[in-house]
Amino acid sequence: MEGARGIVIFGLAGVFAASMAAAVVIDARSRRLPNSLAAFMALVAVVLARSLYPAQTFFAHVFCGIVLFNALMLFEFIWRRVSGCSGLGMGDVKALAILALISPMAALISFCISMVLLAVICLARRLKSLPLLPLLLPTFAVVLAVCPSVWSRLDGSMVF
Repeated sequence: MEGARGIVIFGLAGVFAASMAAAVVIDARSRRLPNSLAAFMALVAVVLARSLYPAQTFFAHVFCGIVLFNALMLFEFIWRRVSGCSGLGMGDVKALAILALISPMAALISFCISMVLLAVICLARRLKSLPLLPLLLPTFAVVLAVCPSVWSRLDGSMVF
């Protein structure tokens, strides 16, 4: 990436990273992801993804984000109906769908890793639950940083 386009993408990535950090702090303190922050993160993620990917890949990422959001919402509604208590929070669902806009594969891998870490920490500390975003968002950043070429190939090959 050269010139002005590279600077814009770098700036968007920085704004997205800052909004992720804000989401982590808010979720750690209050177990919430405010709708206004989620909307801002989604807007930045859409602009960033559109800047990074060709149209076909961008729309595949949007489709994956929508499918993931709806699948997790359906699962959560069924879980709450059957068990009578909440499981995955709605903020976690929103955040995962937003991450899928950037990289669906990295978002799913990060979700799986963070859920395992969350389960281990809860078992070790004998807690019923903990907020997910303080684990999910840093894991997503690490997964993207560790294997960017792998994720870009996997995400780029998704054709619907």
